[in-house]
Amino acid sequence: MNELSKTPRWNQAVDELLGEFNYGDLVTHAWMESRFGMPSIADTQRLTAEQFRERQFEWLANVESFKAALLKDHQICLQSVRGQGYRWVPPGEQTGVAVREFEHSAKKVFRNASHKLRNLRHLELTDEQRRANVDAVTKIAALSGMSTKALR
Repeated sequence: MNELSKTPRWNQAVDELLGEFNYGDLVTHAWMESRFGMPSIADTQRLTAEQFRERQFEWLANVESFKAALLKDHQICLQSVRGQGYRWVPPGEQTGVAVREFEHSAKKVFRNASHKLRNLRHLELTDEQRRANVDAVTKIAALSGMSTKALR
C-alpha cells in the first residue's frame, strides 16, 4: 500500500524534517529540492530563462511556506547558510539570530528609504514638498538611530 503524503509538498517536508534532523543540522538545498519535487539548481542549465524564473518563484514560495510552517507550528527557526541550505537554529541561539536578521533587514529598509528621499529632483519640488521631504529625511534618520540604539 502506498504511503499517503501531504500536499503541498513542502508540508510533507515539514514532517520529514522533524524525523531526520536535529538542532544545528544543515538542511541542504538538495534535500529541500527533492522534497519539493523540484529540479536541482544544477539541472537548471537545461531550462529556458522563463522556466528558470518560474522555478525560482516556485522555490521561493516553497521555502518561505516551509520555514513559516516550521516556525509557527513547531517553533523551529531555520537560518540561511548561503549557497548551502538552512541551519536548524537551537533554541538558545534563536533570539540572537532573530535580532541580527532584524537589524540587517532594518538597516536595508532605512538605507533604501533614505536613498529615495535624498536622491530626487529637489529643484522640481514646491516649497511645501521640499519641507515634507526634509521632515521625512529627519524622521527616517531619527528612527534609524533609535532602532540601532534600542537593539544594542
